[in-house]
Amino acid sequence: MARTRIPGTERRSQIVAAARRVFSQYGYDGAKTLQIAREAKVSEALVYRHFPSKLALYRAVLRQVFLEQDERWREQGIQAEGSLGLAEAIHAFIAASVADASDPARFDTHRMTLASLAGDGSYASLIYRRSQRRNAASMEAAYASAREDGGLAGEPLDVPAAAMFIEHVGTMIAAIGGLPPAARPYGVHGDDLVRQATWFCLRGIGMTEDVIAKYFASRD
Repeated sequence: MARTRIPGTERRSQIVAAARRVFSQYGYDGAKTLQIAREAKVSEALVYRHFPSKLALYRAVLRQVFLEQDERWREQGIQAEGSLGLAEAIHAFIAASVADASDPARFDTHRMTLASLAGDGSYASLIYRRSQRRNAASMEAAYASAREDGGLAGEPLDVPAAAMFIEHVGTMIAAIGGLPPAARPYGVHGDDLVRQATWFCLRGIGMTEDVIAKYFASRD
């Protein structure tokens, strides 16, 4: 029986997906093209036929990550003004982070960040800077609006720093969620984990108990 020939675009996507998994485990420096080829179930020569170098393949993975990052912001970005709009955006981010543990591609994205932080940090730095650059204005406006309506109290936090604190919570939740159940340290899971982590983040940025309770009551 003749072997079915896979179209070039499909094969390229297959290689990029495999590279993403390998980069997530070993980082850029630790990943080898032979490992990527084996993960994609192709020859190393075929990898080089589609990508002239490991760097070119890494850049293809980055382009895919950037597209997903933009799509995530469209889905989870701040959609409404005031405290409740800010609470909704943070809740959506935490919920997505919990769900990412069961999505192989999204899980690999979080692992790539952690692998980068354990190495030279270049990938993580790039992702963080890009997110802050893209979202700075809307985040500043959202925090200002929430403070104006009384939903945020106490010492004002630096908005980019506060956003990164929340991002770190989401990344770790996603990464830990990919571990075997016995190795997960939270003691809660699913909706309970989303709710408690969201409360933690909202309290952390200074949102009042009354506003948080009002937000969750509106969803029950």
